Amino acid sequence: MKSTKNIIRFLSFIIYATSIFFFPNIIIVLIFFIINNLIMLINKINMKHVIIKCIQILPFIIFTFFVNWILDTFYNAVWIGLKLFLVSQITIIYSECSSIGRNSRYG
Repeated sequence: MKSTKNIIRFLSFIIYATSIFFFPNIIIVLIFFIINNLIMLINKINMKHVIIKCIQILPFIIFTFFVNWILDTFYNAVWIGLKLFLVSQITIIYSECSSIGRNSRYG
């Protein structure tokens, strides 16, 4: 039963993270940001830890932004950077919530 719950949680995470890239509307992206923060609050995840992890990922996001800016418009590069940041944030939140992530850090 526990493994089924973990599989459903993992598949929900994959669908959620992938769907972020399909919505072009700023309001929907803002809703994803709010949902990320609500998930963090509901699961009582340390916000400082998530911010530190996001800052550690920021060089990769900035590099991706510049590559996209060179290959495409500035506007599209900003969109991809923002969405990549949101996906990184939810990935960090998921790793804090999953039993695999908790067991590997504290076990």
